Amino acid sequence: AALLRRRAGRPQGGRPLGPIANVRQWHRLTEAALKQVLSGHAPKKLPPLDWTGKTDFQQSVWRALLQIGCGETQSYGQVAKSIRRPAAVRAVGGACGANPIPVLVPCHRVLAANGRLGGFSGGLDWKRRLLAREGIIL
Repeated sequence: AALLRRRAGRPQGGRPLGPIANVRQWHRLTEAALKQVLSGHAPKKLPPLDWTGKTDFQQSVWRALLQIGCGETQSYGQVAKSIRRPAAVRAVGGACGANPIPVLVPCHRVLAANGRLGGFSGGLDWKRRLLAREGIIL
């Protein structure tokens, strides 16, 4: 561990350099964001999200999900309209199902028509729990 710390080095300001420091920073941000979401609050800051290899459409859906506030929901149709693809309701559902970061990118806040739960990669019980933590009871 000491060798790794020496390789990473520290500038005069005392901040670590190198990939090890980047991983530690990412881990701290991720842990804090998860704790905030699981306690029913919006994360103050998200870690860098890696959507490499994902389609432009999926990424547009996930960016839209990040705009849904804590304690709020939208339908798949509303998300489709927000990305200017109003006919792509089923595709929005597919993008939600393919979300690689389902707690931090809040696909649990997306509901089916008429306010029904719809689906969730972690299961409907987990979706209900996440929503309940934000004050939404279905």
